[in-house]
Amino acid sequence: LALHLGEAMGGLLNATFGNAVELLVGILALVKGEIEIVQTSLVGSILSNLLLVGGFCFFCGGIKNNEQIFNAHAAQSYGSLLAMAILSALLPAAYNALHAQDAVLKSGTLTLSHVTAICLLIVYIAYLVFQLKTHSNLFSAVSMQDRLEASQRPAKIANNSSTAVVAESPHEPTAVHTATTTTPAQLGSPALSSSAVTTTPAEAVAIPVDGDVELPNKTCEDIEEEDDDEDEVELTVLAAMALLAIVTGLTGVCAEFLVSSIDGLTTQWNLSPSFVGMILLPIVGNAAEHVTAVTVAIRNKMDLALGVAVGSSIQIALFVMPFLCILGWIIGQPLTIYFSPFTTVVLFVTVLLVNYIIGDGRTNWLEGLVLLVAYIIIGVAYFLYPKNMDTSALH
Repeated sequence: LALHLGEAMGGLLNATFGNAVELLVGILALVKGEIEIVQTSLVGSILSNLLLVGGFCFFCGGIKNNEQIFNAHAAQSYGSLLAMAILSALLPAAYNALHAQDAVLKSGTLTLSHVTAICLLIVYIAYLVFQLKTHSNLFSAVSMQDRLEASQRPAKIANNSSTAVVAESPHEPTAVHTATTTTPAQLGSPALSSSAVTTTPAEAVAIPVDGDVELPNKTCEDIEEEDDDEDEVELTVLAAMALLAIVTGLTGVCAEFLVSSIDGLTTQWNLSPSFVGMILLPIVGNAAEHVTAVTVAIRNKMDLALGVAVGSSIQIALFVMPFLCILGWIIGQPLTIYFSPFTTVVLFVTVLLVNYIIGDGRTNWLEGLVLLVAYIIIGVAYFLYPKNMDTSALH
């Protein structure tokens, strides 16, 4: 689908069908009254996509391609939407910190959650119109030329030689000063005392002292030819959509068994429902997205990888969660967007960390490692979370 429709639409569709697991699990658990499982699985999916999937994308892609770039305008839009999602979670938590009667707080939290859910759905529809119609150019993928230059920056240094300093501006010529080795007889020659070469960033390369120029191993044409070889279109759009729909249906059947086995899992292994919902269910549910995002990240297609990882979290926060909240309102289940202070803090710090990393439109393996370590710490915290405590539902 990404080959037919572009990376932005491909990432959106991949995230949509990938989140079908969370949606189906949420609906089945909500009908059975498993409010805590619904809320923790949704929050866990957001954390898993941002930290685990995103971290592996940045880490594996950075190991293979050194530094990777993506559309900074799209990343900033993602950051704004994630901040909006966090605002919707902070307000109910702050409201429940007020000193009032429990009955008043419960009633007010339900009303606030329902109104917030409707507003979030409106924002998500507006985001789709913004991304796919009015400002689709802001979500276009970075060109292969720019991705290749970023993946080779900084240039490798050979034989411990001094190298040229290359400016990063894509428009301004760069003055490259290189050190030269002279003999005593050449010291009087002003031409050999220093040299300056003016180049464009596309021509700038590392120049060792001995004069040998270390050229890139691959050109843009080579990379594009490899992508063409790897990305051969094998299915039509209708066939790909039909295949995704069939797989989604089979996933629904598996989701029924998954929800039914949760109680037995928590009892037999002595695990808290919070750990199962926050960590185990999202890892299983996001497995397909995980593989897809990491694969395209290794192939230096970070716009598509970001659309899958971050776009999926946005879809859960702005569509799946509000939809389930309204569905619970309709069927009489008190599902809210109120989470415990612990979960709210985890969400806030996660979004803050991800916004710092993707805000500049560049990433590397170290930033991916930071996200993975953060996810491990959060996983340990929820593993140690007391089993008899409710992480999200109203008390």
